[in-house]
Amino acid sequence: MFMDIPDHIESFLEILKRKDYHFESIEAQDPYKNSIEEWEKLYAREDSDTFPEFTLINSVNLIEKYVDRIPNEEEFENDLETLAKYCAVLKVRKVHLILFKILNNSNGIEIAKQYLRKGAEFLNTYNIVCLIEPLSTVPNYYLRSYDQALSLVRELNVSNLKIMFDLFHCQKLHGNLCHYMDLLKNHIGHVQVSQVPYRDCPLNEGELQYSYLFKKLSTIYDDYIGLEYFSKKSNKAFLFLS
Repeated sequence: MFMDIPDHIESFLEILKRKDYHFESIEAQDPYKNSIEEWEKLYAREDSDTFPEFTLINSVNLIEKYVDRIPNEEEFENDLETLAKYCAVLKVRKVHLILFKILNNSNGIEIAKQYLRKGAEFLNTYNIVCLIEPLSTVPNYYLRSYDQALSLVRELNVSNLKIMFDLFHCQKLHGNLCHYMDLLKNHIGHVQVSQVPYRDCPLNEGELQYSYLFKKLSTIYDDYIGLEYFSKKSNKAFLFLS
């Protein structure tokens, strides 16, 4: 959202101005665009106790940072330390742990498992949920399906390792959303929504009937839902929030 405001703090301030949106919680894909010092300055404001809860952030994006390779263990640990600093300032409850593409590395999935365990256990020391998510828009990403995500969560068996259920990605990868809601319901740690195929407002015309899907979601999930769709601050795509 707020694609016309590339600076995350500026988009945060836009949310604060727009009381008609009724945002109680927010999430950020790339809070690292702003320095720790900038976020600390924002949260030093006297009215910071009225800010919406910062529920979720993404980890440092390893796909973009290490374009053609898998980071080594020391690099990954350094990125986790950076993540921890942002989590502390923003007081987040959940992190989407983004790993890497597997290109020509035959051990890629084993390294992914190692890093998932390390990342989840690291975040668990901060009482933060560690989320994994298949990305339909990223070719060669280590995580290619929700079935694989479920298999990894069960195999690694780390208490805070959960699945990010993004209805856009699930529809693009599989379809059959209600089946996957039932299959994953005990392992869903966060939900994100947008319409298919254009990743726009969930209530726009498209492949998904959200009036039904929201009712179905309410039977298996009772936390905030992330509105991860393309929109601008002046766009009518926010009208349904008020």
